[in-house]
Amino acid sequence: MTVGRQNKTIITNTMYTMGGMLLMNGVLQLVIYPLLNRQMGAEQLGNLLYIMGLVSILCPSVGQSLNTSRLVVRRDYPVTNGDYDWTILIFGVAGSAAALGFSGKELHTPSAYIATFLLLMITIFRYYGDVEYRLNLNYKRYFIYYLMISLGYLGGFFLYRISGNWFLIFLLGESLALLYVGISGTVFRSFFARSASFSVVIRRGLFLTLSYLITNTTLNMDRLVLNRLMGNLAVTEYYVVSLIGKTMVLLIAPVNTIVISYLTKRRETLTKKQFLKGVAAGLGISALFFLFCEIATPIFIRLFYGDLYESVKGLILVTNLTQILGLLSAFLFILVLTFTDERWQLWLQAAHFVLLLVLAAAGTRAFGILGFAWASLAANSLRVGAVILLGVAKARKG
Repeated sequence: MTVGRQNKTIITNTMYTMGGMLLMNGVLQLVIYPLLNRQMGAEQLGNLLYIMGLVSILCPSVGQSLNTSRLVVRRDYPVTNGDYDWTILIFGVAGSAAALGFSGKELHTPSAYIATFLLLMITIFRYYGDVEYRLNLNYKRYFIYYLMISLGYLGGFFLYRISGNWFLIFLLGESLALLYVGISGTVFRSFFARSASFSVVIRRGLFLTLSYLITNTTLNMDRLVLNRLMGNLAVTEYYVVSLIGKTMVLLIAPVNTIVISYLTKRRETLTKKQFLKGVAAGLGISALFFLFCEIATPIFIRLFYGDLYESVKGLILVTNLTQILGLLSAFLFILVLTFTDERWQLWLQAAHFVLLLVLAAAGTRAFGILGFAWASLAANSLRVGAVILLGVAKARKG
C-alpha cells in the first residue's frame, strides 16, 4: 500500500470511528438526557447520573481494557476468543457485584438491583465487542456498531415513556450493538474455548483493567464525591457544565483506537523524537478543543439546561480546562502504553487517583462545587506532566 493510500485509509477510518462516537453521544447528550431532565427534574436526573456513573466506571474498565489488551497481546501470544470471553465474564461478575455493593441507597428495590446488574454485564461485553472491527481494521462496521447503540437508545426512550423504567433506554441500546457484532463478527464464537495463553490474558488484562478502573473512577469522581458531599443536584450541575469537555475526552477514544491499532501492528516501538512529536500534536489539538469548549459550553447549557445556567456559569472555564487536560493525558497514555509495561500506567493512574480524591474531598468541603473544580484541574495538570516524563524516560533512543 502506498503512503498516500495508507494515509487516506487512516483518515477514512478515523472519520468512521469519530462519526460513530459522535452519533452515539449526540443522541445521548442532545436528546436522551435533556428529555430525561424535563421528565424527571434535575434532582432525579442526578440519581440516574450517579448510577450511570457506576456503569461508566466499571464497564469500560473491564470491556475496553481487555479490548485494548487483545490488540497488544496478539503480537506475542496466540490468544483465542475464549481466553478473553472467559476473562470478561470473571472480571465482569466480580466488578458488577462490587458496584452493586457500592451503590448504597441509590438503588431502592430488588428489581433495580437486577436491572443494574444486567446493564453492567451487557455494557461490559458491548465495550469489548468492537474489538472485532479493530482487529480487522473494519471501521465501517465499527460505525454501524455505534449506530445500532444510538437507534437502541432512541427506541428505549419510547419504552421509558410507556413504562416509566429508564433502564430500558440503555439496555436496548447496548443489546442491539451486541446483536450486531454477534451476527457480523466472530469474537464471541467458541466462547468457552481457552488456550495455553489464558493465564497471560488474565495477568496482563488484570493490570490494564485496574489501570482503566482507576482512570474511569477518576473521570467520574464528580458523581461520587459530589453525590456523597453535596447531593444529587450538585451531580447534575457539574455534569451539565463538564459535558462538552467530557464529550471531547470521549472523542479522543476513536483516535486512540486508530493509533494503537496501527502502532501495535509495527514491530518497532516509538523513539523519543517520535514520542515528543506526538506530545506536540496532542498539545495543539487540545488547545483547539479547549477553544471550542469555551464557545460551545455556554450555548449548550442555555439551549438544553437553561434552568441551570446561572448556577453553573462560573464553573465553565476551569471545568473545560480540566477536561481537556484529561483528554491530553488519555492520548499520551495510549502512546506510552505501546512501548512500556502496563504496570507503569497502573502506578501513575493510582497516584493521580489518590491525589485527586484527597484534593477533591478537601476542596468540596471547603468551597463546594467550585472547590471540586479547582482540585480536579490541579490533579490533571500534574498527571499530564508525569506521563510526559515517563514517555521521555522509556521511549527508544533515536
